Amino acid sequence: MEKLKKGYAVFEDYLSGTLLAVGLALIFYGVVMRYFMNDPKSWVDEISGYLVVWGTLTGAAVALREGHHIQVDILYDRVPDSVKRIFNIFSNLLGVLFCVCFIFFGSKLLNLYMLTQQQSTDTGVYLWIVYLVIPLSGIMLGIRFLENLIINLRGELK
Repeated sequence: MEKLKKGYAVFEDYLSGTLLAVGLALIFYGVVMRYFMNDPKSWVDEISGYLVVWGTLTGAAVALREGHHIQVDILYDRVPDSVKRIFNIFSNLLGVLFCVCFIFFGSKLLNLYMLTQQQSTDTGVYLWIVYLVIPLSGIMLGIRFLENLIINLRGELK
């Protein structure tokens, strides 16, 4: 099980990192082409935006895994561990509920774009491909919330 968890963590890291890196490289390419070569590429803005959003949404699971989400811990640091555990269970249950809604409504939006086969204006990319990230990132984030919830239900703090 530990090997599977490590493999999944590597998948998350490489997926989000690669998407962000390629998106930022395309932005740099777009700047060079527009301002130095005087030959702007209209598709660069669209595709780089998609890649950066994909990288950010899939990277949310990495941030949750590493504990890098924004936290307001002024009260949390002052309460005993038993109350911290209750706070953690509540926040992770709320996170799981958010992910269920995110996946449900994201899937409805994805289904709409699959039915209509709508394409983007500049590149002709099917929008269902673009919006596939919503349920995918919801699943990835939900896995991390469930993992944290299980850890806290066992009595450990994370």
